[in-house]
Amino acid sequence: MASIPLRAINLGRQLASIKAVLPDARGTVRGGELVCAVDLQPTPASRRYTVRVTYRHRRQPRVTVTDPPLTLHPRATTLPHVYPDGDLCLYLPGEWKEDMLLSHTILPWASEWLLHYELWRVMGRWSGTGHDCAVPSLTESADEG
Repeated sequence: MASIPLRAINLGRQLASIKAVLPDARGTVRGGELVCAVDLQPTPASRRYTVRVTYRHRRQPRVTVTDPPLTLHPRATTLPHVYPDGDLCLYLPGEWKEDMLLSHTILPWASEWLLHYELWRVMGRWSGTGHDCAVPSLTESADEG
């Protein structure tokens, strides 16, 4: 039996769902692309981060932190779980599907990523799961300690 293809959620509905969850979200849908900026705060003790989500059907959502600039752990040379272009690595290949709402998947995953980022900045070890999307962030000797 052939599988039924996924039905992508309309970009306007995606944006409306984001604004329903985060009323201060700023976004547009133009030329077949959703671009949205949201403020995320992973915990009450966390900083607020402005995150940009860019999404087109049949493409993976792109998520970047625009403010404040992400900084490295003192022993790191690169950020962990970030693609070379600066997009956050939020999920394993095939885990996100276009029949899912960004507000129920990508935004919570981005908030979780930010929590792990904050812990990494203090501890020097990534506490989240998944595969690192970039080169290792710390030297081997730093990972042991």
